[in-house]
Amino acid sequence: MKILLLTNHLNLGGVSVYVYHLAALLSRKYGAKVFIGSRGGDLEKELPGAGVRHIRLPLTTKCEVSPKVFISALILKKLVKNEKIDVIHANTRVTQVLGDLVSVLTRRPMVSTCHGYFKRRLGRVLLPCWGRRVIAISDQVRDHLIYDFDVPDDRIDLVYNGIDPGRFIAHSAAETAGQRRFWGIDPGCRVVGHIGRLSSVKGQKDIVFAADRLRRKRPDLRWVIVGDGKEEKNLRRDIAARKLEGIVFLCPAVGDTSLALAAMDVFVMPSLQEGLGLSILEAQAQGTPVAASRVGGIPTVIEDGATGLLVPAQDPAALADAVEKLLDDRPFAQVLAVRARQRVAEKFTLDLMTQKTLEVYQSVLT
Repeated sequence: MKILLLTNHLNLGGVSVYVYHLAALLSRKYGAKVFIGSRGGDLEKELPGAGVRHIRLPLTTKCEVSPKVFISALILKKLVKNEKIDVIHANTRVTQVLGDLVSVLTRRPMVSTCHGYFKRRLGRVLLPCWGRRVIAISDQVRDHLIYDFDVPDDRIDLVYNGIDPGRFIAHSAAETAGQRRFWGIDPGCRVVGHIGRLSSVKGQKDIVFAADRLRRKRPDLRWVIVGDGKEEKNLRRDIAARKLEGIVFLCPAVGDTSLALAAMDVFVMPSLQEGLGLSILEAQAQGTPVAASRVGGIPTVIEDGATGLLVPAQDPAALADAVEKLLDDRPFAQVLAVRARQRVAEKFTLDLMTQKTLEVYQSVLT
């Protein structure tokens, strides 16, 4: 099978990581010939080693009807015809419109993955561009497609995002101590961490507020926010305004998250909305106990009190309480972590995700 995956870019982030890992496994394990069309990014250099070919497109736009989308369509029309592509798979709003246009021009089927939540804007109503089938990454995203965008239930395939549990290995005390030193954290401190794109929708300011609430009660507690993004300036302003320098650390994104997660005593994800939560799955696979907001697809991956703790969104006090619970009751936290790791291995693996996605592709070819 020949597959064209589309995404705006390949910089580190949930959609790009999804596209990269899906492409790599389709190529390595299932023998598919895979192409990725994007404007490039951090993960582009990894593609040759995975047997995946990158097609550079001028997708430096957030407008789905930009001339750049039509230029990209002409580039891809030639590729699809010359390479005899079987399926086009779009993963962002811009590439949904692009993929739909290429599908019309080449008469090849398109599918799309809905990675999160969207506003019902006029553009989405006039140009839905969901493809022949739509992949929803969580039960909640599936409901969002049905009730907010009138996508027929029988066109939606529920395929949970997955990770490779084998990447999340045990690390020595010396390794985790070294990671903490790299962050600027003194030995003997306890660490609450977060990994994610720096964006207001991720609720990272609530991490700063929770740190402020606990600073006097827990003077040994340090908070690490790992990631890049446009919210960095605002977060630094909030940290400075509360004089939390030396307590809350902003650190650049990392490609391999295993050691970073192992160096955290607790992982937090206070998102305002979330399609599923790859970072949560990674933390669970690493064996780090998790506290997260009860929004979007997060309850799909966290059963409150069984595989993690759920708190209301935009509630720093509740987040701080959950962090204290996991820090103070380590036997309880360990039970949550063990259960969560087992559940990830059973339901949220990259291999299972790829198998089910391949079934979607095959369904539009029959």
